[in-house]
Amino acid sequence: MPEETAPSESGFHLSTHRAYLLIALAAVSLVLVWALAYKAGEASGKAEMESLIPNKPSMILPPITEDQPESDSPSTNTDPLPDETVTQPPRVPAQAAQAVMTAQGYKDADPRVSGNNYLQLATFSAEQAADAILFMNDHSMPIIGVPVVDSSVRAGNNPSRYTLYSLGLAVPGGSDFSAMQAQRNEHKRAIATLGAQWQRERRGGSDFGESKTQWVKYN
Repeated sequence: MPEETAPSESGFHLSTHRAYLLIALAAVSLVLVWALAYKAGEASGKAEMESLIPNKPSMILPPITEDQPESDSPSTNTDPLPDETVTQPPRVPAQAAQAVMTAQGYKDADPRVSGNNYLQLATFSAEQAADAILFMNDHSMPIIGVPVVDSSVRAGNNPSRYTLYSLGLAVPGGSDFSAMQAQRNEHKRAIATLGAQWQRERRGGSDFGESKTQWVKYN
């Protein structure tokens, strides 16, 4: 007769199948514990990050893109308006029929120097000319508005249109005019850049493009 297997001293016998089953259960338990710990850490980290984010910013009002109509009645709106670097254009005084429009007011004497060439921009109504002059001046580009002479308008009446000239660059005539071509082109580009901004922000009547402006000799 074959000999019988002697029982173990502990009296407990674990089969291979049961051993693999216990190992698998232990592995699953470890995965579940890791998943729960990961979820808890993720939630804690999210809460910490949200605590660092400030409250929603207050609403930013869009910039004013056109002149607001005037009203004779007092306004009841006390909310502050957004920052505007451009002052509203002044009213044209009756005595300014032949005066030159500048950012500092109306001047009897033309500030241009005879014999020099100045960049002519465009011709506008008094309101559009004043708005362009103030806008360009606020951006460090001085320009003036010269009243358009109209023989059909009686003396003392306000001129209806002004031709704008830039004082940012005065170019002498003769050989100096050709020698300063680089400066003239750069000045035209600067005017066109501000003109496009004026047209976009203030609905100006022109963008003062380089092809729309010309050098005119003042006499």
